[in-house]
Amino acid sequence: MIEQIDGHILAPKNATKYPASMVLGANGMLTVSSEPFSGQHQLETTEISAALGNTPRNITFNSGQVFVASQSQHLNQWLTKHSKPSVINKLEQHLGLIVVACIVTVIVTYSTIVYGVPTASKLIANMVPHSVEKQVGDYSLSLVEEMGFSESSLTSDRQAELQLLFSDTVNKLPQQAELFSQPPQLLIFSSKEGANAFAMAGGHIILTDEMIELADNDSQLQAVLLHELGHIRHRHIMTSIVQSSILSIAAAMIVGEASGIADTLMSVTVLGTSLSYSRHHEHEADNFAAEHLHNWYQNTDSLVSLYKLLQSKHQIDIPDWASTHPNLEDRMAELKKYSQNQ
Repeated sequence: MIEQIDGHILAPKNATKYPASMVLGANGMLTVSSEPFSGQHQLETTEISAALGNTPRNITFNSGQVFVASQSQHLNQWLTKHSKPSVINKLEQHLGLIVVACIVTVIVTYSTIVYGVPTASKLIANMVPHSVEKQVGDYSLSLVEEMGFSESSLTSDRQAELQLLFSDTVNKLPQQAELFSQPPQLLIFSSKEGANAFAMAGGHIILTDEMIELADNDSQLQAVLLHELGHIRHRHIMTSIVQSSILSIAAAMIVGEASGIADTLMSVTVLGTSLSYSRHHEHEADNFAAEHLHNWYQNTDSLVSLYKLLQSKHQIDIPDWASTHPNLEDRMAELKKYSQNQ
Protein backbone atom coordinates (compact mmCIF):
# COMPACT_ATOMS: atom_id res chain seq x y z
CA MET A 1 0.00 0.00 0.00
CA ILE A 2 1.32 3.41 -0.99
CA GLU A 3 0.70 6.30 1.40
CA GLN A 4 1.40 9.99 1.09
CA ILE A 5 2.08 12.44 3.88
CA ASP A 6 2.48 16.19 3.72
CA GLY A 7 5.03 18.40 5.36
CA HIS A 8 7.84 20.73 4.43
CA ILE A 9 11.46 20.38 3.47
CA LEU A 10 14.50 22.29 4.70
CA ALA A 11 17.68 22.72 2.71
CA PRO A 12 21.08 22.50 4.42
CA LYS A 13 22.03 25.76 6.18
CA ASN A 14 18.73 27.34 5.11
CA ALA A 15 15.81 28.14 7.39
CA THR A 16 13.32 28.54 4.53
CA LYS A 17 10.48 26.01 4.60
CA TYR A 18 9.38 24.58 1.23
CA PRO A 19 5.99 22.80 1.08
CA ALA A 20 6.52 19.17 0.19
CA SER A 21 4.88 15.78 0.11
CA MET A 22 6.41 12.36 0.51
CA VAL A 23 5.14 9.08 -0.87
CA LEU A 24 5.79 6.07 1.32
CA GLY A 25 6.25 3.13 -1.01
CA ALA A 26 5.48 -0.47 -0.18
CA ASN A 27 9.06 -1.37 -1.13
CA GLY A 28 10.56 0.94 1.49
CA MET A 29 11.25 3.72 -0.99
CA LEU A 30 10.62 7.36 -0.02
CA THR A 31 9.69 9.68 -2.89
CA VAL A 32 9.85 13.40 -2.10
CA SER A 33 8.05 15.98 -4.22
CA SER A 34 8.76 19.68 -3.74
CA GLU A 35 9.23 22.65 -6.03
CA PRO A 36 13.00 23.01 -5.48
CA PHE A 37 13.77 19.47 -4.30
CA SER A 38 12.54 16.12 -5.56
CA GLY A 39 13.97 12.64 -5.49
CA GLN A 40 13.83 9.10 -4.20
CA HIS A 41 15.58 7.75 -1.13
CA GLN A 42 15.98 4.32 0.39
CA LEU A 43 14.70 4.10 3.94
CA GLU A 44 18.00 2.53 5.08
CA THR A 45 19.97 5.60 3.98
CA THR A 46 17.92 8.10 6.00
CA GLU A 47 18.12 9.27 9.57
CA ILE A 48 14.77 9.54 11.34
CA SER A 49 14.22 11.41 14.59
CA ALA A 50 12.72 9.58 17.56
CA ALA A 51 8.97 9.57 18.10
CA LEU A 52 8.15 11.94 20.96
CA GLY A 53 4.40 12.28 21.46
CA ASN A 54 2.83 14.46 18.77
CA THR A 55 6.09 16.19 17.91
CA PRO A 56 6.66 16.24 14.10
CA ARG A 57 9.32 13.74 13.05
CA ASN A 58 12.28 14.73 10.92
CA ILE A 59 13.70 12.60 8.13
CA THR A 60 17.25 13.57 7.15
CA PHE A 61 18.53 12.47 3.75
CA ASN A 62 22.12 11.91 2.64
CA SER A 63 21.99 15.20 0.75
CA GLY A 64 21.46 17.05 4.03
CA GLN A 65 17.87 17.98 3.25
CA VAL A 66 15.36 17.44 6.05
CA PHE A 67 11.73 16.49 5.53
CA VAL A 68 9.49 17.47 8.46
CA ALA A 69 6.33 15.38 8.51
CA SER A 70 3.11 17.08 9.56
CA GLN A 71 1.34 13.72 9.87
CA SER A 72 3.60 11.79 12.21
CA GLN A 73 0.93 9.19 13.00
CA HIS A 74 0.82 7.90 9.41
CA LEU A 75 4.60 7.97 9.23
CA ASN A 76 4.90 6.03 12.48
CA GLN A 77 2.56 3.31 11.22
CA TRP A 78 4.47 3.01 7.95
CA LEU A 79 7.83 2.87 9.72
CA THR A 80 6.55 0.14 12.01
CA LYS A 81 5.86 -2.01 8.95
CA HIS A 82 9.04 -1.29 6.99
CA SER A 83 11.83 -0.81 9.52
CA LYS A 84 13.38 -3.11 12.06
CA PRO A 85 12.51 -1.93 15.57
CA SER A 86 15.51 -0.74 17.54
CA VAL A 87 16.47 -2.19 20.88
CA ILE A 88 15.14 0.95 22.56
CA ASN A 89 11.79 0.63 20.79
CA LYS A 90 11.52 -2.98 21.90
CA LEU A 91 12.29 -2.02 25.48
CA GLU A 92 9.76 0.81 25.40
CA GLN A 93 7.03 -1.66 24.44
CA HIS A 94 7.90 -4.18 27.18
CA LEU A 95 6.13 -3.21 30.43
CA GLY A 96 8.11 -5.65 32.55
CA LEU A 97 11.44 -4.28 31.37
CA ILE A 98 10.21 -0.71 31.95
CA VAL A 99 9.36 -1.57 35.57
CA VAL A 100 12.75 -3.25 36.07
CA ALA A 101 14.52 -0.26 34.50
CA CYS A 102 12.68 2.13 36.83
CA ILE A 103 13.61 0.05 39.89
CA VAL A 104 17.25 -0.16 38.80
CA THR A 105 17.31 3.60 38.15
CA VAL A 106 15.95 4.32 41.64
CA ILE A 107 18.48 1.95 43.26
CA VAL A 108 21.42 3.39 41.30
CA THR A 109 20.34 6.97 42.02
CA TYR A 110 19.87 6.27 45.73
CA SER A 111 23.20 4.46 45.98
CA THR A 112 24.97 7.29 44.18
CA ILE A 113 23.54 9.94 46.50
CA VAL A 114 23.91 7.99 49.75
CA TYR A 115 27.25 6.27 49.08
CA GLY A 116 28.83 7.64 45.92
CA VAL A 117 28.57 11.36 46.61
CA PRO A 118 29.94 11.20 50.21
CA THR A 119 32.83 8.98 49.13
CA ALA A 120 33.70 11.18 46.16
CA SER A 121 33.33 14.33 48.26
CA LYS A 122 35.72 13.04 50.91
CA LEU A 123 38.29 12.09 48.27
CA ILE A 124 38.01 15.49 46.59
CA ALA A 125 38.12 17.32 49.93
CA ASN A 126 41.34 15.51 50.85
CA MET A 127 42.87 16.71 47.57
CA VAL A 128 42.02 20.36 48.20
CA PRO A 129 45.30 22.21 48.92
CA HIS A 130 45.63 23.39 52.51
CA SER A 131 46.23 26.92 51.26
CA VAL A 132 42.82 26.89 49.57
CA GLU A 133 41.15 25.54 52.71
CA LYS A 134 42.78 28.32 54.72
CA GLN A 135 41.45 30.93 52.29
CA VAL A 136 37.96 29.47 52.63
CA GLY A 137 38.29 29.55 56.41
CA ASP A 138 39.56 33.13 56.46
CA TYR A 139 36.69 34.23 54.23
CA SER A 140 34.15 32.47 56.46
CA LEU A 141 35.72 34.11 59.49
CA SER A 142 35.22 37.52 57.91
CA LEU A 143 31.47 36.88 57.91
CA VAL A 144 31.03 36.04 61.60
CA GLU A 145 29.37 39.36 62.39
CA GLU A 146 26.82 38.80 59.63
CA MET A 147 26.19 35.35 61.15
CA GLY A 148 25.08 36.96 64.42
CA PHE A 149 28.33 36.77 66.39
CA SER A 150 29.87 39.64 68.33
CA GLU A 151 32.86 40.29 70.57
CA SER A 152 33.04 38.10 73.66
CA SER A 153 31.99 39.65 76.95
CA LEU A 154 34.19 37.30 78.99
CA THR A 155 37.06 38.78 80.96
CA SER A 156 40.51 38.59 79.43
CA ASP A 157 41.61 36.30 82.28
CA ARG A 158 38.79 33.84 81.59
CA GLN A 159 39.53 33.87 77.87
CA ALA A 160 43.21 33.21 78.64
CA GLU A 161 42.21 30.22 80.78
CA LEU A 162 40.15 28.79 77.94
CA GLN A 163 42.96 29.33 75.43
CA LEU A 164 45.30 27.46 77.77
CA LEU A 165 42.75 24.65 78.12
CA PHE A 166 42.51 24.46 74.34
CA SER A 167 46.27 24.42 73.74
CA ASP A 168 46.74 21.75 76.44
CA THR A 169 44.02 19.64 74.81
CA VAL A 170 45.60 19.92 71.36
CA ASN A 171 49.09 19.21 72.72
CA LYS A 172 47.87 16.03 74.42
CA LEU A 173 46.76 14.61 71.08
CA PRO A 174 49.32 12.21 69.55
CA GLN A 175 50.79 12.81 66.09
CA GLN A 176 49.36 16.30 65.66
CA ALA A 177 51.10 16.79 62.32
CA GLU A 178 49.09 13.88 60.91
CA LEU A 179 45.84 14.97 62.54
CA PHE A 180 45.86 18.61 61.44
CA SER A 181 47.23 20.28 58.32
CA GLN A 182 47.67 23.51 60.29
CA PRO A 183 47.49 24.36 64.02
CA PRO A 184 43.85 24.64 65.19
CA GLN A 185 42.79 27.99 66.65
CA LEU A 186 40.13 28.77 69.25
CA LEU A 187 38.02 31.90 68.80
CA ILE A 188 35.54 33.05 71.43
CA PHE A 189 32.46 35.08 70.51
CA SER A 190 29.10 36.01 71.93
CA SER A 191 26.11 34.78 69.93
CA LYS A 192 22.47 35.79 69.61
CA GLU A 193 21.68 32.14 68.94
CA GLY A 194 22.86 30.98 72.36
CA ALA A 195 25.13 28.10 73.33
CA ASN A 196 27.10 26.86 70.37
CA ALA A 197 30.45 25.53 69.22
CA PHE A 198 31.49 24.66 65.69
CA ALA A 199 34.51 24.16 63.48
CA MET A 200 35.30 26.12 60.32
CA ALA A 201 37.55 25.47 57.36
CA GLY A 202 41.17 26.35 58.02
CA GLY A 203 41.24 24.93 61.55
CA HIS A 204 39.20 27.63 63.33
CA ILE A 205 36.92 26.61 66.20
CA ILE A 206 34.31 29.06 67.45
CA LEU A 207 33.10 28.72 71.03
CA THR A 208 30.37 31.04 72.29
CA ASP A 209 30.10 32.77 75.66
CA GLU A 210 26.73 31.11 76.09
CA MET A 211 28.21 27.61 75.72
CA ILE A 212 30.90 28.48 78.25
CA GLU A 213 28.27 29.74 80.70
CA LEU A 214 26.12 26.66 80.15
CA ALA A 215 28.91 24.21 80.98
CA ASP A 216 29.26 23.16 84.61
CA ASN A 217 33.03 22.84 84.38
CA ASP A 218 36.02 23.02 82.05
CA SER A 219 35.99 19.24 81.58
CA GLN A 220 32.75 19.61 79.64
CA LEU A 221 34.27 22.41 77.58
CA GLN A 222 37.30 20.25 76.84
CA ALA A 223 34.94 17.51 75.66
CA VAL A 224 33.13 19.80 73.23
CA LEU A 225 36.47 21.15 71.97
CA LEU A 226 37.57 17.58 71.28
CA HIS A 227 34.36 17.05 69.35
CA GLU A 228 35.08 20.09 67.15
CA LEU A 229 38.69 18.97 66.72
CA GLY A 230 37.22 15.73 65.38
CA HIS A 231 35.46 17.71 62.65
CA ILE A 232 38.77 19.32 61.71
CA ARG A 233 40.61 16.00 61.82
CA HIS A 234 38.16 14.43 59.35
CA ARG A 235 37.97 17.57 57.18
CA HIS A 236 34.20 17.57 57.51
CA ILE A 237 33.85 21.23 56.60
CA MET A 238 35.55 20.95 53.21
CA THR A 239 33.77 17.65 52.59
CA SER A 240 30.41 19.34 53.23
CA ILE A 241 31.29 22.19 50.88
CA VAL A 242 32.21 19.72 48.12
CA GLN A 243 29.06 17.67 48.77
CA SER A 244 26.81 20.71 48.57
CA SER A 245 28.50 21.78 45.34
CA ILE A 246 28.07 18.36 43.74
CA LEU A 247 24.42 18.13 44.76
CA SER A 248 23.67 21.68 43.62
CA ILE A 249 25.21 21.05 40.21
CA ALA A 250 23.41 17.70 39.87
CA ALA A 251 20.07 19.25 40.84
CA ALA A 252 20.61 22.11 38.39
CA MET A 253 21.36 19.66 35.58
CA ILE A 254 18.21 17.66 36.35
CA VAL A 255 15.64 20.42 36.90
CA GLY A 256 17.30 23.40 35.24
CA GLU A 257 17.48 26.91 36.64
CA ALA A 258 14.85 28.77 34.66
CA SER A 259 12.25 29.18 37.35
CA GLY A 260 11.64 29.65 41.05
CA ILE A 261 10.30 26.11 41.18
CA ALA A 262 13.66 24.83 40.00
CA ASP A 263 15.42 26.81 42.73
CA THR A 264 13.08 25.32 45.31
CA LEU A 265 13.62 21.79 44.03
CA MET A 266 17.38 22.27 44.13
CA SER A 267 17.23 23.59 47.71
CA VAL A 268 15.12 20.65 48.86
CA THR A 269 17.38 18.16 47.08
CA VAL A 270 20.54 19.59 48.60
CA LEU A 271 19.01 19.98 52.07
CA GLY A 272 17.46 16.54 52.18
CA THR A 273 20.69 14.72 51.37
CA SER A 274 23.04 17.03 53.25
CA LEU A 275 21.18 16.43 56.52
CA SER A 276 22.18 12.76 56.62
CA TYR A 277 25.76 13.65 55.73
CA SER A 278 25.84 16.12 58.67
CA ARG A 279 24.56 13.46 61.07
CA HIS A 280 27.27 11.08 59.89
CA HIS A 281 29.89 13.76 60.50
CA GLU A 282 28.56 14.33 64.02
CA HIS A 283 28.93 10.63 64.79
CA GLU A 284 32.53 10.68 63.55
CA ALA A 285 33.32 13.75 65.65
CA ASP A 286 31.70 12.13 68.70
CA ASN A 287 33.83 9.02 68.19
CA PHE A 288 36.98 11.14 67.95
CA ALA A 289 36.13 12.86 71.24
CA ALA A 290 35.10 9.60 72.91
CA GLU A 291 38.35 7.87 71.94
CA HIS A 292 40.54 10.52 73.52
CA LEU A 293 38.33 11.13 76.56
CA HIS A 294 38.42 7.42 77.31
CA ASN A 295 42.19 7.24 76.81
CA TRP A 296 42.74 10.15 79.17
CA TYR A 297 40.00 9.66 81.78
CA GLN A 298 38.65 6.12 81.17
CA ASN A 299 35.15 7.49 80.52
CA THR A 300 33.13 9.83 78.32
CA ASP A 301 31.08 11.34 81.16
CA SER A 302 32.05 14.96 80.48
CA LEU A 303 30.63 14.93 76.95
CA VAL A 304 27.53 12.99 78.00
CA SER A 305 26.79 15.45 80.82
CA LEU A 306 27.23 18.43 78.48
CA TYR A 307 24.77 16.89 76.02
CA LYS A 308 22.30 16.50 78.89
CA LEU A 309 22.65 20.21 79.64
CA LEU A 310 22.12 21.09 75.99
CA GLN A 311 19.09 18.82 75.87
CA SER A 312 17.49 20.47 78.91
CA LYS A 313 18.35 23.95 77.64
CA HIS A 314 16.93 23.43 74.16
CA GLN A 315 13.68 21.52 74.49
CA ILE A 316 12.75 21.80 70.82
CA ASP A 317 10.95 18.91 69.22
CA ILE A 318 12.66 18.58 65.84
CA PRO A 319 11.96 15.43 63.80
CA ASP A 320 15.06 13.30 63.21
CA TRP A 321 14.73 13.62 59.43
CA ALA A 322 14.82 17.43 59.67
CA SER A 323 17.79 17.72 62.01
CA THR A 324 21.39 18.26 60.96
CA HIS A 325 22.49 16.58 64.20
CA PRO A 326 21.62 13.09 65.44
CA ASN A 327 19.19 12.80 68.33
CA LEU A 328 20.98 13.71 71.57
CA GLU A 329 19.55 10.66 73.35
CA ASP A 330 21.07 8.44 70.68
CA ARG A 331 24.40 10.23 70.89
CA MET A 332 24.57 9.91 74.67
CA ALA A 333 23.71 6.21 74.42
CA GLU A 334 26.49 5.70 71.86
CA LEU A 335 29.01 7.51 74.06
CA LYS A 336 28.10 5.40 77.10
CA LYS A 337 28.30 2.25 74.98
CA TYR A 338 31.76 3.31 73.77
CA SER A 339 33.07 3.42 77.36
CA GLN A 340 31.46 0.09 78.24
CA ASN A 341 32.99 -1.64 75.22
CA GLN A 342 36.55 -0.50 75.89
